[in-house]
Amino acid sequence: MDEKKVTAPLLQSQSVAEDLAEKIRRGELRDGERLASESAMSKEFGVARGTLRSALNILKEQNLIVTKPGVGSFISYHGHDMGAQSGWQRGTIEAGSPTATKLISIDRIPVPDKIHQLYGTEGDMYRITRQRISVSSTAKDPVSLEISYLPANQILDAIMDSSGLLNESISLTMQAAGLVPVSGMQDATVSSAPKKYAKYLSKKVKHFLEVRLASFNDEGQLVEYVISYLDPHHFSLHMDFRKE
Repeated sequence: MDEKKVTAPLLQSQSVAEDLAEKIRRGELRDGERLASESAMSKEFGVARGTLRSALNILKEQNLIVTKPGVGSFISYHGHDMGAQSGWQRGTIEAGSPTATKLISIDRIPVPDKIHQLYGTEGDMYRITRQRISVSSTAKDPVSLEISYLPANQILDAIMDSSGLLNESISLTMQAAGLVPVSGMQDATVSSAPKKYAKYLSKKVKHFLEVRLASFNDEGQLVEYVISYLDPHHFSLHMDFRKE
């Protein structure tokens, strides 16, 4: 009597790993290319985030993807680490060159196409535009312009309708609305500011440090997306690294 070989069905994580591995082999995912967020990939494959993480671990074991531990970067204001602060307002004071924040506008808008494509965010977002001004000089020069996008929810709607930003703080408002960041990614380039924002920035500067920061909750969902135009006379990008 011949014995028939029985093949066990693939686990969901194995199936997702095989699909991603095939995309890598076909060149759809290129060497050095950053994968989409866990939230977006979970939606793409219709699986839970835990399943997706298991699939990514399989790919790591196969040396098809890598992570880069031991590397960290932060924005420096006059040489002072801004990433370690609960807010930039406090950070600029500790740097010895305090700033004041001026609220330009708060708008509720449909999620921008780019944010939807990158992170799978749906529905409306609050766009909060703020100008940061140096108060250590008599000229009160602008040092940055920051545009924050927060996904709307019922609590955030209630806060915005009643008082706007809590204590003029985005971080406090996010915390109250349940938008708690636990991870994120940051990209920095050098660019000129869009014309619609130029009037809020220093006329002496032609090119700015453009920083884009995406923050996620513990489920991998986007809780904040920020585009900042920073005067390079005040801000720089600092990186720490260690050899594994």
